[in-house]
Amino acid sequence: MKRLIALLVFAIATSGCLTGAALGQSDFYIRSHYSNGGFTGSHEILRKPKEGYYKARYCDLTFWVSSTTVAWTEEQAAAGQSLVVEEDNGAVSRAGRKIVCDNYQSFATLEDLGLKPAEIDELRGTGASVDMKSSRIRTIRDAFKQFK
Repeated sequence: MKRLIALLVFAIATSGCLTGAALGQSDFYIRSHYSNGGFTGSHEILRKPKEGYYKARYCDLTFWVSSTTVAWTEEQAAAGQSLVVEEDNGAVSRAGRKIVCDNYQSFATLEDLGLKPAEIDELRGTGASVDMKSSRIRTIRDAFKQFK
């Protein structure tokens, strides 16, 4: 019985330490939802600089994002999706996520990243001779175009 109590006390003490270490190590995501609340997709954004990422502002908070993430948010908004920036502290349940920005009007745009106009056109797919990398989604989309 004493061993069981000692093991239980140790487990509780250890889990408290691990929980304390996990706090402050949250991940941040831009999540897209249909108007009915159904999940569409998400992109991770960073709180610290990373090579190839750009400094961007979301609701007066600074993050580091890829240009494709910003292009994706523009596409999602144009399609009428709801966009939010969420903090995920690693909890298994939805209770571990907290919305930190739900004002799409304050989201970064491709112009905010300081990209050249040709780069912006390429990312938006509006360039005259855009050589876009093939992706699985584009390939699937193109395969079904003939069925419209």
